[in-house]
Amino acid sequence: MQTDLNLDIDCLKTARKVTNFLDKKLDRYLALSGKQRFDLKSPGMDGMPKAPSHGNGSENRMLNIWLAEEVVDCVGCAMRNMTKESQRILLSRYSDQMMVYKIAQELNYSASTYTRRQEKALCEFADRFEFQIIRHGIHTEVADLHVYKNEH
Repeated sequence: MQTDLNLDIDCLKTARKVTNFLDKKLDRYLALSGKQRFDLKSPGMDGMPKAPSHGNGSENRMLNIWLAEEVVDCVGCAMRNMTKESQRILLSRYSDQMMVYKIAQELNYSASTYTRRQEKALCEFADRFEFQIIRHGIHTEVADLHVYKNEH
C-alpha cells in the first residue's frame, strides 16, 4: 500500500495559518471549554479522547462543548510535546501572552533570529497538532493547519 505523505509544506503560509488559529480561533475554543490560556501548560490535560454525550435536545451544544474541550486538549498536548525551544517560544506567547519583543529579549535573540525560530516553532506546532487531532479522533471536525506548496 502506497501512502501519499505530502511533506512539501509552505512554512511561511503554515506559520501564518497557525498564528491566526492561536490568536483568534483558540479563544472561542477556550471559552466553550471553560479553560484559560494558562491551562495550555497544564499536564492535567491528559490528551485522551472522551466520548461525547448524546441523546437530548441540547445535543449540538453539548457536542460543541465536547469538541472545544478536545481541541484545547490537543493544543495543550501539542505545545507540551514540542522541542524545548519551540515550547518556550509558543507557550510564552500564547499561554503567558508575553509580547514578542520580550520573548526575544529573554531568549537573547535578535529580531530576525526570533522571527525565523518562531516560524519554525509554528510549523512544528502544526505537525504536532495534526498528530493530536488524529489521536483524539477529531481530525474530520478540525481543519489541518498546514499549507502545502502545491495548494493554490
